[in-house]
Amino acid sequence: MTGRHGVAAILLALLVACGGGGADGGDGGGGGNPAPLQLVTPGQAVIKVRSLGAAWVALTEKARTLEIPTRPERRLLISQADGSRQAMDFLPPPGWSLLDFALHPSGQITLLLGSDRELRLLRLSAAGQLLHELDFTDPQAASDPFFGDPASARDHQSLLPYYTRDAARLAPLGEDVALAFRSGRNAVVLHRLGYSGAGLSKQWRRLVEPGVYIGARFLTGGSFDPFKSLDQQWRLVLDADPLGGIAVAVTLDFTDLIEGHSQQFGEPLDPRVANGVLLSKFSTAGIRQGTVLIDTQQRSELHALRWVGAQVAAAGRVRSRQVADGWDAFLALVPAGIGTTTAYRVLDFEAGDVVFDVAQRADGRLLLAGSTGYTQNPTGASISEESKPLLALLSPDGQLQQRVTLTPGLRHNQLRALAPLRDTGWLSGGMENGPGTHSADTDAALLVADGYLRELRF
Repeated sequence: MTGRHGVAAILLALLVACGGGGADGGDGGGGGNPAPLQLVTPGQAVIKVRSLGAAWVALTEKARTLEIPTRPERRLLISQADGSRQAMDFLPPPGWSLLDFALHPSGQITLLLGSDRELRLLRLSAAGQLLHELDFTDPQAASDPFFGDPASARDHQSLLPYYTRDAARLAPLGEDVALAFRSGRNAVVLHRLGYSGAGLSKQWRRLVEPGVYIGARFLTGGSFDPFKSLDQQWRLVLDADPLGGIAVAVTLDFTDLIEGHSQQFGEPLDPRVANGVLLSKFSTAGIRQGTVLIDTQQRSELHALRWVGAQVAAAGRVRSRQVADGWDAFLALVPAGIGTTTAYRVLDFEAGDVVFDVAQRADGRLLLAGSTGYTQNPTGASISEESKPLLALLSPDGQLQQRVTLTPGLRHNQLRALAPLRDTGWLSGGMENGPGTHSADTDAALLVADGYLRELRF
């Protein structure tokens, strides 16, 4: 394994070596209203984007075949200060995956890297220069509470579960950062790390969910997992609001979390609930403010969690009917006054639907980004090659007002991420020409997807 100082040297070299061109964008010059950004990322789907004024940071991902553990192949794109085009391209060192990033008010960026068992945090300047790094440790993780047979969790010393590296997320808390991860003991843990000129330091730790049994799922055939359904039960979602409130949510499907949560926190949950979401809120000081149960009643997947004003929006997809077009998008809005349960809204656009991101406009209305028009094996996880990008405008209380028409690209399409840009529009990131589950079964060259960042003005 590369040593800590070796990693720093490699990262700095990559930051220097990878800067510069290779991307298309608007000219951004001449004053007035700049041309809308049109950035192409061949072979890399854009899965997350955040903005600060005109500048933006985006996370991209290469399509990979099915694997255990899943090891995402992601890179970070950093714009020029005026947002006109890409200025920096960051790759993690060998043996590590770039899992997530947080963009801070100063323009600095915190990165989260993971190996099969370890986590590492990096702090970059707004221009992408390496400032600090931290080999993250959590000695308590090996002894967090576990309900059920602890042998079902394979590696209690690990900071990530056996089946996937993609089980940790970041959210900015001003210049500090929130880190949530599922450990090798299957517990969900939340940390706040402070930031100063000396680097990142731990401030507090909280147990979000205890360790429980989590069931694995596998495909009997196929070469790609379009919605990352197979490791969904280990992943989590995290977000923080500008005042420092933190929300963490996990899916219930294929887990014993209802029983484990009830025993750990003394919060009685209906033991008959098998599908849905547990969403927990914490104050900026780490005080647990309660957990909400979103009972989707049918199989569901949680893909998005965003603060929208005083509410937290949780969204994804739910199998409403066991037919080829039976998966619909869902949206739950959890109010500031947290209760024990909350309702959700099913949104049926066209054949199968899924939401990947939620954002709030200045007028309070909501934007949903996702994918629609796909089909799926009614008794399995195989998803069609055909799908369309989904963008919809909803009222502040989640009622559908308008579906925004977008031109689909070839093959599988996903609109994955939204961020406000300047005062003129929205930055949208996604994928087109992507594979379905079986697109590359006989030809590995078809396991490709092209990404984009596009400025939408409407």
